[in-house]
Amino acid sequence: MKTTITLHAAAVLLAALAGTAQAAGNPLDGRRLNAIQVIGTHNSYSQPADPRVFEVMDPILRPMLQGMFANMPEAARKLYEDEHPNPLDDLQAGLEYIHPPIEAQLRMGLRSLEFDLNVDHEGGRFLSPLPYRMLRERGARDLAPLYADALAEPGLKVLHAVDVDFRSHCPTFRLCLRQLRAWSDANPGHTPVFVLLEPKFQSLVGRAPGATPLDPFDARAFAEMDASIVEVLGRERVFAPDDLRGSHPTLEAAALAGGWPTLAQARGKVLFLMIVPGLNLATFAPYLAGTPNLEGRMAFVQGRPGMDHAAFLMIDNALTHAEEIPALVRRGYLVRTRADIDTGEARANDVARRDAALASGAQIVSTDYPFAPNIFGNGYAVPPFPGGARANPLETEPVGAR
Repeated sequence: MKTTITLHAAAVLLAALAGTAQAAGNPLDGRRLNAIQVIGTHNSYSQPADPRVFEVMDPILRPMLQGMFANMPEAARKLYEDEHPNPLDDLQAGLEYIHPPIEAQLRMGLRSLEFDLNVDHEGGRFLSPLPYRMLRERGARDLAPLYADALAEPGLKVLHAVDVDFRSHCPTFRLCLRQLRAWSDANPGHTPVFVLLEPKFQSLVGRAPGATPLDPFDARAFAEMDASIVEVLGRERVFAPDDLRGSHPTLEAAALAGGWPTLAQARGKVLFLMIVPGLNLATFAPYLAGTPNLEGRMAFVQGRPGMDHAAFLMIDNALTHAEEIPALVRRGYLVRTRADIDTGEARANDVARRDAALASGAQIVSTDYPFAPNIFGNGYAVPPFPGGARANPLETEPVGAR
């Protein structure tokens, strides 16, 4: 009997064989997830905004931001300044980064992605952003395109800032997940992928006439998020809080007891890690209600030491927290930090924060500039590690050798 192998089938077979060989021979396989380090992108889905957006929005945004900073409580202001240490004259300057599509990032070796989630139960909420309406009234007809068909669908949307920075490679959450799934299918045995999720709660309503209202991130939206993850990826492909906790009384106890799986056990998996802006956990009450250890949930939630659910922490500034991050990593927490913030380091070709982030041992290091030369024409970059991960600089002994 003659056997015919199509090009697609051959590619799938070769990918499977490569993944198996990689998994079998990788010296990192004995390490637990908290003993490796990966590089990922910040706002991974983002496409550059049409520059004319800022021409019409800057007169609205500038006084609004100035007023926000002037009225910010002292503690909140200090936290904001620590997380955004590179003040810029305008918002557009802080958004100057260009990411390739999601699959390209994963194929290049990046192993952390970040998606911002916006509620759109009915569909079409973000089809006509305020600045595009304003520009069209002035005669503009060639605005940077949006994925109108995807935006018209009901469901969570992935975009950075409503009515400001809204162009996306995968404008729906399910589309982002499908792109991740397609790459994962083609690369069995891949290094686990850490996906950061940030639910959005604020819009320009009340500050700009005609601004797009944003529905609250309620229990229905959180349920949709989890359901989308399971339906698109499959529960077997997700390393969820239940998988860490096991028989431990809390998620934090499991993390501190070294309950993270080895890299070999986590191959082909995806971990979802939710960012809590300003660590305002009150906004996450629908997700934590009745599930203090995230029982049955698909995503970990950012916390601080001492919280039952705290297995994942986020400390963006590795320069001002140079001692704190390593101490937390050594205790067993997963930590995300940033190698560059608001374009400052890349503009100046300043590697101090990058080097501090990598040396800190934070397992997830996010960047807007994974490749050199960057869009500013200099050599600043945070390239991904070969194979997607490296041994954590704070932990060099495989678990099995202890």
